[in-house]
Amino acid sequence: KVLHEDLGENDDVVGRQRDEARLLGQLNHDHIVKVFDLLEIDGRPAVLMEYVPGVDAGKLLRNGPLPPRAALEIVAATASALHAAHTSISPFTGRPLAVIHRDVKPSNLLLSENGTVKILDFGIARADFEREGETRSVQFGTARYMAPEQWLNESVTSSVDVFALGITTIELLSGKWMER
Repeated sequence: KVLHEDLGENDDVVGRQRDEARLLGQLNHDHIVKVFDLLEIDGRPAVLMEYVPGVDAGKLLRNGPLPPRAALEIVAATASALHAAHTSISPFTGRPLAVIHRDVKPSNLLLSENGTVKILDFGIARADFEREGETRSVQFGTARYMAPEQWLNESVTSSVDVFALGITTIELLSGKWMER
């Protein structure tokens, strides 16, 4: 994952990319994409992560609803990953990371060629660890998946991920994009 060259000078964006890599480096779960290293490619910050050939659930939705069993297996795998991210103990602090993804949606759920689900894009996640990047100036997330407290820019808990996963479940089963 190479940072777009237009964003390389933005310290907050670079910091958030590093934060995402550091956070994912502390998580070890079958349904969370793995990060191996932070590096630079052609002078641009990059994250070396697991390559997972497959398709995201957002693309699958373009063809209509998923079979109920497949949809529910995707949701169950995602819920397991979110729970693990929230309860995983940091090897550095010994405390739970308390990760809140804040952007759970079909396009951030990758279905691999062998059927494994991987949750992607922890770039705007909140967690209990020392951060470099800041997410203070704007509201983050995708509007139609935001819980009311996230939409209103109030204090958020892991319940915002549960809300977004609920909207995602409805979309996977109905084959229709929900409106805000």
